[in-house]
Amino acid sequence: MLSFIPNSVQRLVLLALVVLAFILPNLVQPYTIRVAATILVFTVFATGLNLILGFTGLLSFGHAALFGTGAYISARLMLDTGLPLVLVMLIATVGAGVFGLLIGLTSWRVGGDYLALITLGVGQIFYLFLNNSNDLTGGATGLPGIPAGNFFGWDLSSIQNVYLFVLIVAIVVTLLARVIGRSYFGRSLLAIREDEVIARAHGINVPLTKVISFGVGSAIAGLAGVLQVLLLGFVGPATFNVDQSILVVEIVLIGGMATTAGPLLGSALVIGSTEYLRALQDYRSMIFGALIVLVLLWKPGGLVQILGIGEKSTAAYKSPFSLFKRSVPPVPTESEARS
Repeated sequence: MLSFIPNSVQRLVLLALVVLAFILPNLVQPYTIRVAATILVFTVFATGLNLILGFTGLLSFGHAALFGTGAYISARLMLDTGLPLVLVMLIATVGAGVFGLLIGLTSWRVGGDYLALITLGVGQIFYLFLNNSNDLTGGATGLPGIPAGNFFGWDLSSIQNVYLFVLIVAIVVTLLARVIGRSYFGRSLLAIREDEVIARAHGINVPLTKVISFGVGSAIAGLAGVLQVLLLGFVGPATFNVDQSILVVEIVLIGGMATTAGPLLGSALVIGSTEYLRALQDYRSMIFGALIVLVLLWKPGGLVQILGIGEKSTAAYKSPFSLFKRSVPPVPTESEARS
């Protein structure tokens, strides 16, 4: 749709949008600022899943567990210790990454729909753990009264400051994801997504690369959990149920898998419509579901492909329905069977 616009003009428009994002708190009401901050939090969250689902082709329905791991670790540290926010963010991010590595070990032996079921089970177990560990997680009531963060003297008690902080983190994570996607590691992930046999033939350690992908994507999801705590000042299990995992999968699919702008575009549409369609409570699910089906059937590359921005190569796009196909080993020929 916008592919006819020269790249130089697209870059100028992108720069203008970034400037607009930084001055947004001076132009809109606090509610709109909070919605924009929520979109950015889910952008970071979806960026982590995009490495796992979009680049590597591993379908995970338990990503909310990694989101919650970062949130609860940061919440406990902020409530019980006087650690600086930068250390809290580091510990929570690493903790979620380690948890993700453990989950990623399951991809060493299984894949496809089996891996999706395993991650779904992990997400449900994590949710039940949050609800029943009253001493550690506060149980069903969660952990209220989390103090506002302070990042090297930058007070994050106001929604305007929290929004700007989340915006900066989202930009850094997006740039990091772009670097990863264009690196040898990112190309290895795409090779695994397309054909594991060919990837092995080119010297890629497929199981190890999958596990690392899970670890990096989970660490980014844990960082998003920290941002969620800074935004809300509260953490509870209802935010990290299986529905949230399905929601972030929808964000990645609608925005565009294996793209840099996909998580942001998907979050803006999904989270924005969720907030501003509250007046249509009885019809919101129907409208939202129809929108998802239309986008995915029209352009498998999501909004990035529809708008014609970012990655132009059709090789970056893959039908989301192909993720549910089970890989079948090739049938040996008669001569191969005899040998």
